[in-house]
Amino acid sequence: IKYSKQEVPPVIKISSSLIEPETTKGMKYWRIAVADNGIGFDQQYSDKIFELFQRLHGKAEYAGTGIGLAICKKITENHKGYIEVESIQGKGSIFSIFIPVKN
Repeated sequence: IKYSKQEVPPVIKISSSLIEPETTKGMKYWRIAVADNGIGFDQQYSDKIFELFQRLHGKAEYAGTGIGLAICKKITENHKGYIEVESIQGKGSIFSIFIPVKN
């Protein structure tokens, strides 16, 4: 919601699905996807945004410390999973959290 476009109501969609081993890292995962219609960003920064204290925008543009997504990544990794993002600048982003299925 922080990175929503002015004059455009934010839309957030949350979904989940079971991902089979042939499409992931050899294991079954639950995928939790959070999609938005926000400002998006250039995909080349998809790894940078998960680093501690990394920001794509100045503090004057958007408030924050740059730790939110780093915390999300750490929590996901502590559960033996991983996190990815797909984004298109000006269109929005889809954050996908993959958590392994317990057998």
